[in-house]
Amino acid sequence: MATMEHRDARRAQIITGVRSVLRDQGIGNVTVARAADAAGVSVGMVQHYYRSKEDLLVDAFMAVRAGVLDRVDHQIVLSERRGSRIEDMLTEGLAQLLPLSPNRRDEVYLAHAFAGMALENDTIREHLESAREALRERVRTALENGRLCGEVDTDIDDSAAAFGIVALVEGVAAHLLGDPSPRARSFALAALSAEAARLCPGECHHGTEEW
Repeated sequence: MATMEHRDARRAQIITGVRSVLRDQGIGNVTVARAADAAGVSVGMVQHYYRSKEDLLVDAFMAVRAGVLDRVDHQIVLSERRGSRIEDMLTEGLAQLLPLSPNRRDEVYLAHAFAGMALENDTIREHLESAREALRERVRTALENGRLCGEVDTDIDDSAAAFGIVALVEGVAAHLLGDPSPRARSFALAALSAEAARLCPGECHHGTEEW
């Protein structure tokens, strides 16, 4: 009987194959057979773990999104260690969603292709919304902390602000897929930085007598 570790390893191998097909041929060309070939396993092996192409794509998306959230969380930890402002934590954390490297371009392509499929598929829409909510929750937590230290105004609606800045990042990321030029990247980071600054106009009192 296969162990949990073995099953996880097999699924990870298959998802790597799916990502390879996505990168080289596009989401419309993902099939069980192509995923199996790219992963170096049999079609039967893929069908053992996944009932359909939809299941393959959902698992691929969730695996990618988990990796993105891990990077966001890691960046938050680094920012906290440096004693950074909440404004900078938001900017540096959310910048992890921008396609600023080949691997991140693959992630953003999958996310936006997935969003397109979600328009006509309730299951995919639920997974997409769950991933967005996980990110918005991190933003809300950052704003709550910013309010405590004085950076964030008390009258800001955390949910509305989180929705807005996550939507901004997703939109900017989509533009960078079409135009990855240094100029466009500079504009993208500036837009994110400006929104974070708008949400965090105050001075941080952490470590001062006022704190």
